[in-house]
Amino acid sequence: MGERFYSTLGLCMRAGRLSFGFDTVKEAVKAGKVCLLMTASDLSEKTSKEVVFLASKYQIPYLALDRTQSQLRSTIGKLTGVLAVTDDGLARSLQASANE
Repeated sequence: MGERFYSTLGLCMRAGRLSFGFDTVKEAVKAGKVCLLMTASDLSEKTSKEVVFLASKYQIPYLALDRTQSQLRSTIGKLTGVLAVTDDGLARSLQASANE
């Protein structure tokens, strides 16, 4: 994942279309607001499995990021390992740039 991906992720945060933190993301998933789920590379195995399970259960696209929680902090300004995009257009853009 390149700089375009992380620039778009920062845009999601500034636009208010990014949820973060496991509990907040889980509630957004259950409310049907999430278009894309992501996890940091250094997230615990247990939490990663729970996020993957949520993605599978609710049929939400999932990406495992190649940056740690502290590296994500420089992009979005928050120390977190679980992220959810709540805008369909931004989610599609992130998925497209992740595959470049």
